[in-house]
Amino acid sequence: MVDTINLIPTTPRYLKVPLIAFNTILWILGLVLVIIGGVGVNFFSNFKDFTKVSKASAALSNLTTGAPAGVLVIGIFFVILTVVGCFVAGKEKLVGLVIYTMLMLIILVALIGVGGKALTLHNDDVINQLGNSWEEVSNGPKNSTILKLENFLKCCYWNSTSNKDPSLCPKDSKGLPKYTTTCDSVISSKISSNLYLVGAAAVSIGVIEFICMLFALFLIIRICRSPRSKSYDYQ
Repeated sequence: MVDTINLIPTTPRYLKVPLIAFNTILWILGLVLVIIGGVGVNFFSNFKDFTKVSKASAALSNLTTGAPAGVLVIGIFFVILTVVGCFVAGKEKLVGLVIYTMLMLIILVALIGVGGKALTLHNDDVINQLGNSWEEVSNGPKNSTILKLENFLKCCYWNSTSNKDPSLCPKDSKGLPKYTTTCDSVISSKISSNLYLVGAAAVSIGVIEFICMLFALFLIIRICRSPRSKSYDYQ
């Protein structure tokens, strides 16, 4: 029977150098997630009043609040945790590596959840749900919310078959419609394709994170098999 322990490099350097390298890559990707999440939170903050007025469905609420906030939080944790990972790997701190690996596992689960949610939102055809809510609010007493969104998105009406109430389209100084593009096409271009992008990014980052966890586990095993003072790990 093959002793798989002997397959692990005997020199910790061959484990911690790749671990630091992959953590550096994750740090960069973490910054990307922070930027994407920040942009998403800022963009969907303009939908806050609309979401309240329309009594949005769970899918729509997840789109406007849950998904972008989740990406932002995970990105922040990545930026912090990868710096810690580089430090504990470089110093070969056993306790630090164990805590790092456990936290990476938690973030991996959260990342899978956010990526899955993004793909689920796309498959649930959230754009059509948004359109239904848009039409509902347009025909309701609080349709001024629609006008605010149209000014933000620079569009007019949901689509070509929507309620053509002149008061629901932003006007220029001459009283003519400021925009000719319908809002469904604007929102679809900004959201639909990006949901797949978030899902694909989650899978890619998850693979790299899993590799980091493997190197960290192998390094933990190698450190445990190396004779040294136990007090070293707490210095």
